[in-house]
Amino acid sequence: MPDSSGATVLDDLPKCLVADEILVRLSPKHVLRCRAVQKLWRAVTSTDKFILDNHRRQPSLPIIQRHKEGISRFAAAGDHKIWPVIRYTRRHTASNFSTIHHAACDGLLILSRHSSFYICNPATRKCASLSHPPLRPGFSAATVVAFYRHQLSGEHRVLWAIYSAPMARGAAVKPPAYFVLPVGSDQPRCVQWPAVLEIFPATRSSDHPPVHYRGGLHWALGLSITVFDTVTETFRQMSHPAQLPGDMVLLFDLGGDLALGRTSGDCVTLDLWVLQEYDAETWAFRYRIDLRVMEASPPLNLSVKHDPVMAVVNGRELLIQHGPYRLLHCGIDGVFLGNVESKDNANILSQFAKPLTLTRHRLQESMISLPLFETRQKDAVNEEPPFTILL
Repeated sequence: MPDSSGATVLDDLPKCLVADEILVRLSPKHVLRCRAVQKLWRAVTSTDKFILDNHRRQPSLPIIQRHKEGISRFAAAGDHKIWPVIRYTRRHTASNFSTIHHAACDGLLILSRHSSFYICNPATRKCASLSHPPLRPGFSAATVVAFYRHQLSGEHRVLWAIYSAPMARGAAVKPPAYFVLPVGSDQPRCVQWPAVLEIFPATRSSDHPPVHYRGGLHWALGLSITVFDTVTETFRQMSHPAQLPGDMVLLFDLGGDLALGRTSGDCVTLDLWVLQEYDAETWAFRYRIDLRVMEASPPLNLSVKHDPVMAVVNGRELLIQHGPYRLLHCGIDGVFLGNVESKDNANILSQFAKPLTLTRHRLQESMISLPLFETRQKDAVNEEPPFTILL
């Protein structure tokens, strides 16, 4: 902190050392506060290189949706706690059409309510309306399939699916149309969905977001893995472990490895496979998590089947949702580490608790800005979003 003359203990250090070794390690929230200390700090923390380096150092944490007293919240989970990030305003939770979280990329979130879409950065508290491709005749709804940064242009882009309108009974249903649209642009480009997946349309990102890995977006669809190359913006197929029968359940990033999980029929065991060689598409069995031997407190009620949902924390730990009110923290080997609680120590297992959902999205904070945010500040006709940023 500065003394009475405005000097700080860091003033005697080289500028590059302050920026590259000290300030870059802070959270975006604290970096933004440091920018108010002196002009030099504002300058060194405002470069594109610093912002990206700072973003890479932030933890990538699972996003949880909570419902409490009619208010839905998304939170980043870590250290056994649920930390609020987004809260929906009461006037918007009263209707049957709740706000939906669609995607996350580089600390940016895409949310929607009814047919209105929004993009926001919780760390900087910036938000703007997000345009989707125009609906063509015979098509009635748009949804987000993926959200990514295009490697060559640096643009943030959204892969959209446009769904056909309800047809008369007996009429053939039109397949979805797919478009890539850069954030802030109104010029969508049509992309071709693989013909081999005609009976497996792309999944909504709000339900099954793709896994970002080695410059591609990966989905488990049918009996293979579908990959969208974020450079060429084309699709291709990958094989899954030959030992796995039937459909797959979960695809995720396990500490830098592409991993696949499959639950047993009785929903009590979860097998994890890891991709050993990406180009050769060879997989190896890695872990089996058995809920029957997990010494959870209170014990799990395994008499009721709950298909467990899982998210990775710190590369070596897991969050496992078992039922609508139970969120477990355990090691990758299945050793129970504790129940996850809210920031205010509220017990999510109490009789007054509201259901929660462990989503397959992740939040890695950043100070990344978009031209769209600045445009919105000057555009008074933009409607206010149906949520409040709490981060």
